[in-house]
This record gives sequence, C-alpha cells and structure tokens, in this order.
Amino acid sequence: MNPPTHPTDATPPPRTDRRAGFTLIEIIVTVVLVALVGLMMISVSGTALRGSAESLARTTTQAQLTDIIESMTADYRKLYATANDPISSIMGRIGTAGSTQTNNRYTTGSYTVQVNRRIRFTGSAPNFTEQADSSGDMLRVTIEVDGSTATTLFSR
Repeated sequence: MNPPTHPTDATPPPRTDRRAGFTLIEIIVTVVLVALVGLMMISVSGTALRGSAESLARTTTQAQLTDIIESMTADYRKLYATANDPISSIMGRIGTAGSTQTNNRYTTGSYTVQVNRRIRFTGSAPNFTEQADSSGDMLRVTIEVDGSTATTLFSR
C-alpha cells in the first residue's frame, strides 16, 4: 500500500452507517411550537364559542319578549273591538307590577311584570312627562324575561 501523498487522502471516508433523522433539540423545539400554537387556538376558539353562546341566549330572550308583546297586542286589538274598557281588561290579563306570570295566554314560559299602569303625558313637545293617571287613556307595560326588558304602550 502506498502512503498518502495528499493531506486530504489521510482523512477517513465518511461514515456510511450514520442514521437519518432529527436531533433531540429539533424535536423539543417542534413540540414546544406546536404546544404554543395549540394553546393560542384553544384560547381563541373558546372565546368565540362563549361569545356565540351568549349571543344566541340574548337572541332567544329577545324573540321570547317580542312574542309576548305581540300576543298582548293581538289580544288588545280584540278587546278594543269588543270591550267597554279595553285598557282595564288588558291590565287584568297582563298581571300586576312585580308579579311573575307563567304559562298564561301570552307565553308558555314566564315573564315578570315590571310596570302595568295607566298613564298620561303632560307638557308640550319636546318636554313631555309621564304621569300616573288611574283614568288615563294609555297603558304602559314593561315586562322582563331573563334580565332583558321590553316596554309597550296601549292607547284608546
């Protein structure tokens, strides 16, 4: 065998048995990055789902309030055509202020009557004021369902 004549001939040939794959550092960095991205996605999706559920609950409550008010209005229209004092009649059907009404002619659920009184407006535009009036020609009704309220006026 001839001695090496060039310095690069003395270097050993590359190892052919080296295994292909990732180093431990590469794997750790990848796992950490995937965990961080996953954590951000969970946080964002959780907030979006929570907001969506709250929005759906509000919409459902508003729809229930609208249905109740529409039922009261339809009932008042019938009373207006047939009763001598439709305001007194509808007042009795709605319930007294502070009472909770359940499964009545206006809803299969429940609502709380916040205001149910005859009123009149005094003053001149734009400074009208509302006053309670036991013989008033208007009825103010405010109902509440799950923290949301709706107000309507009935008049002769």
